[in-house]
Amino acid sequence: MKLAAIILFTIFCTTEIAYSYDINAYCKSVSEVAGGSYQIEEACRKMEKQSKKNISKMTISKRIKKYCDEVGKVVGGSYQIMESCIKQELSAKGRL
Repeated sequence: MKLAAIILFTIFCTTEIAYSYDINAYCKSVSEVAGGSYQIEEACRKMEKQSKKNISKMTISKRIKKYCDEVGKVVGGSYQIMESCIKQELSAKGRL
């Protein structure tokens, strides 16, 4: 019984998708690539915060969340990239 509870707990914890990107660090790195522009960093932060908000309002399957979280991580942790990925995946899913 105890083993079954541990297995169920483990399955539940590993299927829950939790993503949390460091907006400030990501936008700082984007800014640095562009020569250290404060305007780019500021705009990036605004767009990242908006994308994070948009994602929180979406109804997304665990499969799409997991895939798009990985895509967002590949570029350094971007909510904008994750949001774009989610929209594209939902669109593709709807065409199947």
